[in-house]
Amino acid sequence: MSTHTTTANTHGHFLPNDALKSAAVLTSLVKTVNTWVKRHQGREALLHLDDRMLADIGLTRADAYMEVRKPFWRP
Repeated sequence: MSTHTTTANTHGHFLPNDALKSAAVLTSLVKTVNTWVKRHQGREALLHLDDRMLADIGLTRADAYMEVRKPFWRP
């Protein structure tokens, strides 16, 4: 005989623990990809700043180029 463990989600519905684990993994993956996209967009935005704007945030043009060259997964 097989037993299935269930847990109530935030809406009061009961889901098998495997489904909850899968949902947690998917949620984590979505958050990670979102972080990567934002990081890439922020780095690309540096290329559009002039030298004065870069200096205002404490960066040189060389710093901006180095930042943009980083892979999206590297902080």
